[in-house]
Amino acid sequence: MKRNLTGLLLVILGLGFARLNAVAAENKEEARFLSNTRQLIFEGKRSGEGYFSPDGKTLIFQSEREADNPFYQIYALDLTSGDIHRISPGTGKTTCSFFRPGNDEVIFASTHLDPKAREKQKAELDFRASGKERRYLWDYDETMDIFSAKRDGSNLRQLTKSNGYDAEGSYSPDGSKIVFCSLRAAYPLENLSAEDRKHYETDPSYFGDIYLMEADGSNQ
Repeated sequence: MKRNLTGLLLVILGLGFARLNAVAAENKEEARFLSNTRQLIFEGKRSGEGYFSPDGKTLIFQSEREADNPFYQIYALDLTSGDIHRISPGTGKTTCSFFRPGNDEVIFASTHLDPKAREKQKAELDFRASGKERRYLWDYDETMDIFSAKRDGSNLRQLTKSNGYDAEGSYSPDGSKIVFCSLRAAYPLENLSAEDRKHYETDPSYFGDIYLMEADGSNQ
């Protein structure tokens, strides 16, 4: 029995060292391209898609950290003080935030106007509480629209109102225009051919097109 335990311990230690060696190799490979890397976000289940403000003093990012909402919300990190505050309303899903050059505004995509937003939050919380895990899959929520707001979250304005997913927006260098992705060409779904309906059900991004609009949402 003692010999078996010793053997098991050696196997576990061997696996641990193998993992450490693999991590070291990954870090060495990463160091070829990146230096002085630092972790900026520590709270929340996951965070990502961060962008620096034009002056480099603030980071805007999405994070899952609200107790009653399992989906991403948009936050701003003051890189001097370390203070973090939420910009988005706190309901529904959000993604794709960006700073407007020369202005105090930001844009992001959100589903907070979806009448079923809180219902979807509860369903996801219940699913996670069951101990199950989903593989990563972007769902191209058809209630996703683009909004602008001040950096403190005030003056929230809806910029897109078409049927289907509108997101992934970025400002032009002068801040006058927004380029974004939209699946509006797929709607109404009942008008799609059988072949196109199959495309939509298999991969909605098949209908993704690039659109341009003014910063106030006009001329789409």
